[in-house]
Amino acid sequence: MHLLAASTQRNLGMAIAVVAIVGFAIYLIYNVMWAGRREKGSELELAPNRKPYLSDEELETSKLDLALVSGLVTLVIIGVALPLYWLGEPGRQQGYVDDSRRQFTSRGFEQYEERCASCHGGGGLGGTTATSITDDSGNFIAAIEWEVPALTTALYRFSEDEVRHILNYGRPPTPMQAWGAPGGGPLTTQQVDELIQYIQSIQLSPDELQGEVLDGLVLQVRDDVLAANDGDIADQLAEAQEAVNAAGADEIAAENAARELAKVEELIRETSEQHIRNLDSPDRGELLFNNGVYGCARCHTPRDSWRFTGPEEQPGAGPVVLARGSAEEADVVAQLGSLIPAYIPGGGAFGPNLTNQVTLRQFDTAEGHAGFVTIGSEEGVGYGNFGQGDGGGQMPAFGVCVGDRDSNEQSPFYGFCTLEDGSTRPGMLTAEQIADIVAYERGL
Repeated sequence: MHLLAASTQRNLGMAIAVVAIVGFAIYLIYNVMWAGRREKGSELELAPNRKPYLSDEELETSKLDLALVSGLVTLVIIGVALPLYWLGEPGRQQGYVDDSRRQFTSRGFEQYEERCASCHGGGGLGGTTATSITDDSGNFIAAIEWEVPALTTALYRFSEDEVRHILNYGRPPTPMQAWGAPGGGPLTTQQVDELIQYIQSIQLSPDELQGEVLDGLVLQVRDDVLAANDGDIADQLAEAQEAVNAAGADEIAAENAARELAKVEELIRETSEQHIRNLDSPDRGELLFNNGVYGCARCHTPRDSWRFTGPEEQPGAGPVVLARGSAEEADVVAQLGSLIPAYIPGGGAFGPNLTNQVTLRQFDTAEGHAGFVTIGSEEGVGYGNFGQGDGGGQMPAFGVCVGDRDSNEQSPFYGFCTLEDGSTRPGMLTAEQIADIVAYERGL
């Protein structure tokens, strides 16, 4: 609609310009070829102040009528053209905003590909990065692989100013370094804003987001579902996978086997979703708590965001990542002893310790607890019974979209949470999911 208005306005402007240019050209031709031609005769007769002028009858009839009609036509043109011109002003303004947004997004993409994609992955889908942990003196302790979060939900969880703060100053003690000039990084204020605009362009839709959350929960219960029912579903999965392998180059057999495998996978998902619904609220809350970037553990549980890497590297595949709970990881943990934190669910890492009924002392009621998880922390705003107010937005919002929280109407390039129809995007989690998380945390 805005583009149509801008196009109509542009065409009208071009038509007016053409008319003006043609009229001026006619005026010049008339003066050069006719009015400016050499005149012959006596100066007494040709001098402008000697020529006999028009009579009153001529001046007050044809000449006056022509002048009045010309003035009227000019007024009509102005009276029609100016409103038509200004009718397109909203379209031009929106066109400027849209064009600026496209430019910012394009430049932000270039910044992202150059500086961020190596850790956060192509399209902001997440990835890993090799780093190390050190003691308080900076001495090396162990090599680890850090699980870098996806950025496709960042503006659901954090406001623009909070994202800008993280880009400017980093997020210690994670590998996220300071990129903005205020924190000593290489990026200017505009480059940081361009990055934010690109991040906005890759945010998931609400339906996609809920699908991602559910995918994480299903993945956590998959092994339990396969082990249930005397392993019947597991047997079906094994048979389907064997059929796929046996099909080989036979296209028809491969297509049939793939179709059967898809049916089994769909059965596993349906059974997993039913399994999740049948769990008690605290048990569902535990799954949500441990659900990667959509959960709480990566901030509130020590070592949840990283894995140890082995001493040997696989050819062409980088370091060996030790699985959580594996014998190899247990050996590393035993060797390092007190140099690393114990893996205690909710035991505190980037976020505070939630064990020993801390949340019960912080929030008198589950409703107050859920309210804080819903909106997250804000700069200078206290929360809970201890009144902390310097969180700086470090605690994400899980129940409402807060990307616009700091922008008001000052920044036309953003506005992620508020949609064109005036509605607001939902948060990452539903109220029921947050209630399950609260039930789990209040039992730690």
